[in-house]
Amino acid sequence: MKPPHSTGRNVIAILAIPIVMLFLIVITPFSLGITSPFDLCGMVDAGSRATSLSFICRGVFYEDGIPTGSWQSKLPLLGQIDGCSPYFCLGPQTLNYLIDDQPLDFITLAYDYAPNTDERHMNQVLDKMLGQCGLTEEAGRTIYSNQKLKRTELRRVGKIKGRNGAAYWDAWATRDKGEFGHSTYMVTVYTKDGIKDNVDDFASSKLGITKTTKPASPDEIL
Repeated sequence: MKPPHSTGRNVIAILAIPIVMLFLIVITPFSLGITSPFDLCGMVDAGSRATSLSFICRGVFYEDGIPTGSWQSKLPLLGQIDGCSPYFCLGPQTLNYLIDDQPLDFITLAYDYAPNTDERHMNQVLDKMLGQCGLTEEAGRTIYSNQKLKRTELRRVGKIKGRNGAAYWDAWATRDKGEFGHSTYMVTVYTKDGIKDNVDDFASSKLGITKTTKPASPDEIL
């Protein structure tokens, strides 16, 4: 028969294991320089491996998809907006994301199929998302409406200062009042190189970046 003090030590050891694991899960993302699940700037600065590890520690897991897949939140209360859970897209997204460490060109936070509401509410949702991400310096905003398609798009852009990689952000709110109407919200943080293929007239005028145009592909020419 084991002495009582030996049994007590075994119980303490068993209880300590999950506590230590929980501590490591909580502290690991901070040690990587990523302060929250919505610290897009920290993720871009940290790279693909650190970002992937921080996601896993916070209950956000990778799901295969076309063309690159996405990171879906599995925690029901993580940053929900109007009952919708967030998902993230990394660029580039490596297949062996915990092995192949690459610098990120951009990262996108998105909410899809949110309630179909008015312009005021759309801006409120973007305000909340930008606040979650710590993005404050706005350079400009615009709105586009297509009555024929029953579609409205709000767009806001801004600059990011004092970061190693993150340089610009681009936020969209799209409302579709068609037969299958819904709203989609996205905030993307880019590096200086990562944004180069996504600079239209609006972004060029507000962010002071030269407009870029992609050469037409053979399929587009035909």
